[in-house]
Formats: sequence, structure tokens, C-alpha cells
Amino acid sequence: MDASALLAEIMRRSDFIFAGWNVLMAAGVGVLAVVGLSPTLRTDRRAAAILRAAFLFFALTHLLGMLHVTKQWESLAEALKHKLMAEPGLVKELDFAITAPHPSWIVPFHLAFDTFVLMGIWWLTKPRTELMRET
Repeated sequence: MDASALLAEIMRRSDFIFAGWNVLMAAGVGVLAVVGLSPTLRTDRRAAAILRAAFLFFALTHLLGMLHVTKQWESLAEALKHKLMAEPGLVKELDFAITAPHPSWIVPFHLAFDTFVLMGIWWLTKPRTELMRET
């Protein structure tokens, strides 16, 4: 595999991570909108629990997928650096573009958004008497 093919693969991983965030946000906001707009889901605790479990499963598999793609990206970046060892100036110029986001950025943001969605479902499906007591 030549350097341009490796760079193209790295850019595909970058596009996947970007699209992955969009999918996560759309799924989370979509779930909250469905629960918020559906009187049935707001009162059916069993349906809400199933929806929470389904979102939790989606969020976990999504996070694991993003971490896997990040590992692929890192491997491809190392392969590209190896291919371009004779051109250290080019490697230095490309370093920012080919560096994968570190999991310490991905995981906390993902978990914070996941928690926001799960807490939103919980809040939207609280029995009305609990809502009245808080005000």
C-alpha cells in the first residue's frame, strides 16, 4: 500500500468519526423528542425502561465502534509515518492531519452525552405527582 492510499484510509476513518458523532447526536435527540412528544411513552414506565435499555445498548456499541476505528486510524498513521521515513519534513507537516483523537477525548464526551439522554428519558417519564412536588 502506498502513502497516498494510507492517507486516504486515514481520511476515511476521520470521516467516520465525524459522521459517528452526528449519528450519536441525532439518535439521542431523536429519542428525547419521541419520548417528549409521545403521551404513551411518557406514562408507560415499561416502554420507557425498554427505550432506556435500547439507547444504552446503542450508545455502548457506538462507543466501542468509535474506539475501534480510532485504533485503526492510529495503525494507519504509524504505517504512513513508516512509509514516509525518508521525508521527515512531510511527516511533520502531516502529523496534525493524521493524528487520531485520543480516547481521553472521545470517552468522556460520549459518556456525558449518553448520561444526558438517559437522564432526559428518566425525567420525561417521571410520574406527574413527582413533577408537581418539585415545583
